[in-house]
Amino acid sequence: MNLASVLLCLIFAAMGYVMHPMLLSALVDSKVVAESSLSDIYKQEQEKALIKSEGNIEPESVKPEVKRETESSPVQVKPLVTEKHEEPASVIPTPAPNLAPAPVTATEQSQAEVKLDDEAFIKVLQNSVKAGDVTEFKFDQVLGWKRLGEQLIDGGTYDVGLVVYSAETIFGMQKIQAKALVKDGRVVKWLWATTNIQMR
Repeated sequence: MNLASVLLCLIFAAMGYVMHPMLLSALVDSKVVAESSLSDIYKQEQEKALIKSEGNIEPESVKPEVKRETESSPVQVKPLVTEKHEEPASVIPTPAPNLAPAPVTATEQSQAEVKLDDEAFIKVLQNSVKAGDVTEFKFDQVLGWKRLGEQLIDGGTYDVGLVVYSAETIFGMQKIQAKALVKDGRVVKWLWATTNIQMR
């Protein structure tokens, strides 16, 4: 591309810029260019230019909207009224009654915390499985029962039992472990031993 081509491009661009408004209106009037193909902004600018040339009268579509207040609903202003409040009689605070907890007797403590020996603990686990508290395995699948002692699990302290059972998996027969969380002499929930996720 040489210098003459660049100059010709610039000259034609300038002529198009200057001549465009004059040519476009003539093309629309002669129906060469459809009016629907023109942008809304161009149409508004043409209306404004037409109005200015006719005498500076704005049509209703160009006038800014003025909100008129309705006369039927005047705004009522309430005067600020200060009320006198009577001073309450002086109140003498009464001391709170002593709410210290009553001492726990030995029999109440034994009822609240049920401590099981190992044999009774295993019996609680067996009764829970027989009752269907866990559906992942049956009583006849169990290979062994074991007491692990107290552990902190999910923010609570439980007496934990471990059950080993045999189950058919995609890898064949496997030995699987389950944890039983015991509190107050009963099984609260069954968990998968490796993940501590609750069993069904």
